[in-house]
Amino acid sequence: MPNTSVRSSSVDKKDSLTNVALVGTVKAPPEGVVDYYKASLEAQGFKLVPGPEAVGNVTSLDFIRGDGETVNVSIRQKEGVSTFTIGANVAAGSVK
Repeated sequence: MPNTSVRSSSVDKKDSLTNVALVGTVKAPPEGVVDYYKASLEAQGFKLVPGPEAVGNVTSLDFIRGDGETVNVSIRQKEGVSTFTIGANVAAGSVK
């Protein structure tokens, strides 16, 4: 997401799936983060999994693609800054 400060990131390549994680902060409401990643992930063929989007004061979205590729985006806002975590298990060839 534009104007994001990356706080941490990791990549762990496995045989067929790669685990990717990122924690970032951005001065934007959670809805802006949701809109950005929903559009970005859907453009890559991921489908939003139906279900509740809020768990307490955290917004959480789950996406799935194909046979076993998953992404979770979780966002919490405090004092005008959204901190978000992206965790993904994706095919090794799709990691950019």
